[in-house]
Amino acid sequence: MKIKFVTLIAAVFLTGGVAGIAQTTTTTTTTTTHIWNDPHAWWQNHWSNNGAQLYTANEASLDLFGSYLSGEHKIENVFHNSIRHGFWGGGVGINYFFTRELGIGGDINIPDDHFGHFVNNIDGSLIARMPIGNCGLAPYIFGGGGRQTDPVWQWTGHAGVGVEYRFNPGTAFFTDARYVWVDKTPDEILFRAGLKLVF
Repeated sequence: MKIKFVTLIAAVFLTGGVAGIAQTTTTTTTTTTHIWNDPHAWWQNHWSNNGAQLYTANEASLDLFGSYLSGEHKIENVFHNSIRHGFWGGGVGINYFFTRELGIGGDINIPDDHFGHFVNNIDGSLIARMPIGNCGLAPYIFGGGGRQTDPVWQWTGHAGVGVEYRFNPGTAFFTDARYVWVDKTPDEILFRAGLKLVF
C-alpha cells in the first residue's frame, strides 16, 4: 500500500514538475530587441525593410556621390569622344519629391581640376522618376540649369538619365549621367554614383 501511495505521489510531483518546466519555458520566452532603439525609427529604416512603400510623395533626400567630369565637343559626337582625360571628384545634393514621381533637386560638384575654385558646378534639376512596382528600382530622367565657376563663370544647361535602387525606404544607391551645355567653353559630360539617404 505504501509503495502504491509513494508511487502515486511521485507521479503527481513528476507530472507537476514537467508541467512547471513546460510553463516556465513558455512564460520565459521573450523577443530579443536591439539595445539601442531610435524612438523615431529613422536610423533602423536605413538598414531594414519592413515591407513599407519604398517611394513616396513628400520625400526629402540627401545625395553623397563620386563624380567624373569630361569635356565634350558637341552632343552629336558624344559617343565618339574619348572620356579618358576627365577629372574625378565628388559632391552633395538634396532632393524633394512632391509626388511619388515628380520632384526637384540641387547639387554641387567638386572635381579635382586644379582651376582654383573649390566648387565647379552648382545645378538645379526637375526630376521625373518611374518606380517599378515595389522592387526598389526607379529609372529617372532630369534636366535643368546652373552656374559653373571653372575655368570661367558661365551659365549651363543639362539633361540626363539615371537609375536608383532602394534597399528600404531610407537607403538607396544611384548612378546617372548628364550632358552639360556650356555658354563659353566646350560642353561636358558628368557621371555620378553614390549613396542616397531618405528622410
